[in-house]
Amino acid sequence: MAYTNYSVIRTLGDKRYMFYSMAHESCLRSRKLASNDRVRRELADDLRAKVANEFIKRRKEIKWFIFGDFDIYVSEIQKLHVGGGEPKLLMALHVF
Repeated sequence: MAYTNYSVIRTLGDKRYMFYSMAHESCLRSRKLASNDRVRRELADDLRAKVANEFIKRRKEIKWFIFGDFDIYVSEIQKLHVGGGEPKLLMALHVF
């Protein structure tokens, strides 16, 4: 049987999309709703900061997975206009 009870959650097109969706999932799991765009943005930015810190914490085990300079990569993660990707998603799994 196909699941048909779903809703569309709109997100801003500001490169926080991956972090928005993960923060939204976290809210659903804790049964708390992000009431407005400002709150959703704060949750996404907080998650981004935690992911960047997780990269730093796990530097030795993840450095091989990053193409290019690790320190530059981590500094780019911390910028709010930089989108998500597989390495960030991997670190987010450790944050949850």
